[in-house]
Amino acid sequence: MLRNNEFGQARGSSSSNAEDGRHADDDSVVSSNVTNEEAQTLTRGGLDMESDSDENKRAGIMPRNRREWCIVIFALFIIVGAAAGTGIGLGMYFMNQGSNTNSARGNPPTNNGDKGNGNDGNGNNDDSNLDGSQPEISPETTDDTINSGTPLPTDFAGSVQLHMVEQDISELTSFQGISDNGNSSELSPQQRARNWLVFYDIMPDNLADEQDEQNQSNNATDDLVNSTNNLSSSYLDVNTPAYRVAQRFAAAVFYFATKGEEWDTDNQWLQPGLDECDYPGIRCEEVTIPSISLAEALKYPKYFPDPSDGAVDTTTERMIVEINLPESNLKGTLPDELMTFPFLRRLGLWSNQIEGQIPESISRLQNLESLLLDDNKFTGDIVPAIGSLEKLKMLSLGFNPYVGGEIPEEIGNLYDLEALFLPNMSLRGGLPSSLRNLENLKQLELQLNNLRGGIPDWLGDLINLEKLNLSGNSFYGEVPEVLSKLIKLRELELQDNDLGTIPCSALTTVAVLSANCKSSDGTSCDCCTLCV
Repeated sequence: MLRNNEFGQARGSSSSNAEDGRHADDDSVVSSNVTNEEAQTLTRGGLDMESDSDENKRAGIMPRNRREWCIVIFALFIIVGAAAGTGIGLGMYFMNQGSNTNSARGNPPTNNGDKGNGNDGNGNNDDSNLDGSQPEISPETTDDTINSGTPLPTDFAGSVQLHMVEQDISELTSFQGISDNGNSSELSPQQRARNWLVFYDIMPDNLADEQDEQNQSNNATDDLVNSTNNLSSSYLDVNTPAYRVAQRFAAAVFYFATKGEEWDTDNQWLQPGLDECDYPGIRCEEVTIPSISLAEALKYPKYFPDPSDGAVDTTTERMIVEINLPESNLKGTLPDELMTFPFLRRLGLWSNQIEGQIPESISRLQNLESLLLDDNKFTGDIVPAIGSLEKLKMLSLGFNPYVGGEIPEEIGNLYDLEALFLPNMSLRGGLPSSLRNLENLKQLELQLNNLRGGIPDWLGDLINLEKLNLSGNSFYGEVPEVLSKLIKLRELELQDNDLGTIPCSALTTVAVLSANCKSSDGTSCDCCTLCV
């Protein structure tokens, strides 16, 4: 390179060639007789003409007029812009990849607080917010506006949410992340369940390969399916039967709502890619269900078929028929989503610490045969909706001392009921006459409550009764002789009431009979096997 004091000499030696073949009056031509001051004015964008050699000028490497300078500067801008774009793109890619490593059950990947940069669990951007909510369902949206035609979501997260709201499985507000303590940063069980399905419920590699092959051979033209079928490694997607999606979602909501992280049996629940039928405490059976997919269900939400609808195409899936998690340290409350298992026959959650009221939505479990919720911390009254469970054979709600009110008349609608266990509660009032309809009842246990009144004659109509326990209440008066009709009765407990004489001649089949017959002012009973 030439120093500044050599620039003038080098400039003079090339003056004849610089003008060769050019018109002298062309403003774009650079004269060879340029002064040092003029040379300085030819600097553009930090380019220094003083650093160019005589050889470079003769070879045409450096620009020689305004036109060439403009071309050089424009090219530099393009190069700088491309480099910046590439850098930003790579940065966003690695940020998304890094966010996927922040996996925690039900908690979505973070993106440095930048909402709108959610991903689908495979590093692909979708249009969801960080909490998994979709722009089509804004906080201002209500159930009515959804039902009146909210645009279909184009991703799995939005599809799950909209389906649950449309089918009254979940409420819209449950997806807004507002907790009971007012801390909006704490996600609701519904949000955590949705996020787990979308971000963390990944299919095992061997199943993922089979799914990819199936997707490649599928020539479906449905826009919703095609636009959301990029989650090939997700365990479920919009092509999955809607009943199956709802089942897995409901199982996850149940887990989070009852503090699943603290369960004593939390072995494999919410293990990514593990069929929910293989969770501890769950039993499933192969069941025929409508084959309508999640995507199809969203297109026709008002015509979502019932499992018993024989006019629709069907498929066979493993569906939950029993949930048995007794003595497992379940806490929290029972969510409405638990009531969306249409084939559930047994719900056994006794001896836990579940709080809140038994939800009215229990009436949805129309195939339920056993409801065992005793020995928990439920509050409120016995919901009349239980009376709509027409297939129920065993109802056990006892040892929930904070459940009060009267025994609902609707219990008398449970014609198939064989066992009614309501001991150690805060029930009051008399025995509803509708109970006389329970002709299949074998066991009736109502001890340790605040029930009062006389023992009704209609108890003699319960001809299949084998055990009757009315102890620890405030019943008074004579024991009716009509109990002689109970020829199958083997156990009768009447102690700790205010009763008169017990008709021994009417109770010849009773093997265990207890009453307050120790004191002279107690119940008169010559045939009691236990006097207290």
